[in-house]
Amino acid sequence: MMDRRFILASLIRFDRPIAELEALVAGLDWDDGPAVPLRRQDIADVIDRFVTGQTDAESVARWANLIELREDIAFEPRHEPAVADAIFDLANPDLQGPLAEIAPAILASIEA
Repeated sequence: MMDRRFILASLIRFDRPIAELEALVAGLDWDDGPAVPLRRQDIADVIDRFVTGQTDAESVARWANLIELREDIAFEPRHEPAVADAIFDLANPDLQGPLAEIAPAILASIEA
């Protein structure tokens, strides 16, 4: 049995197929405090994987949705708003636009 920190770290790294990550995360409680940090570089790495064809836009949106409302994932200190905005944008392509169009702006916002 994988522990919470291992599962959340795997989610942040997006190092498994999205369906497997969804299944792992579904088994976690929602009431624990922050266990692992999500850094700007983690988001940039996922966008880079999309740009280079290693993953698709739907998988990125599903990934961001798994992260978006979790209270046990802390956002990078001093960059919480930028990280939160990037995750929101990635999780909501119907509102924000296709990933191929918004990726450069997201990358610019998390690099600032």
